[in-house]
Amino acid sequence: MRRFIVWSVGGAAVVATLTAGFQFLRFLPMDLRFAHVGLKGSRITIDSPKLVGYRKDGRPYELQARAGAQDMATPDLFELEGLEVRLDGGADNVVRLNAKFGIYDSKNDLADLSGGVRIFDEKSYDLGLISAQLNLKASRLTSDRHATLKLKGGEEVEGDSIELDQSEQRVTFIGAVHSVMRGDEGEAAPEKP
Repeated sequence: MRRFIVWSVGGAAVVATLTAGFQFLRFLPMDLRFAHVGLKGSRITIDSPKLVGYRKDGRPYELQARAGAQDMATPDLFELEGLEVRLDGGADNVVRLNAKFGIYDSKNDLADLSGGVRIFDEKSYDLGLISAQLNLKASRLTSDRHATLKLKGGEEVEGDSIELDQSEQRVTFIGAVHSVMRGDEGEAAPEKP
């Protein structure tokens, strides 16, 4: 009888754990892929998570990371390390975003990025930020921290904060803005009157 009680309690604990695991899995987005999943208390650790989705304009994006974690109490939030985002910029242009850390809200398609953020398209610009908030559906990035934009021709623009709207192809620097514009080689800058 004692063995039966011990085995029954053990079996009930296993069933409860499996039920909690399946409840978690039903909240995962259908297009989420990962290499390995582990459990530490109420936190689920994920190796190499990758999420594929579509923005409001129908263009695809990919969000992947080196590692991720998720608490079963908040299944829509993913803590990510080594974040890389790939956005289709249209006209054969791919915009890439790298960040050391990120918290991704899959329900609202929002990401808070920190630890150094870099956005570039390999053709015309490279934007460096300390931290940023990214709205993937609206293709909008904002940051209230220092930002530096380097353009292909060697021009640079710095500001206290920034708003980047990819759908409108607009970058707005806010606060103390400093820019360096370079003319053609050997050409002197015009003198001020």
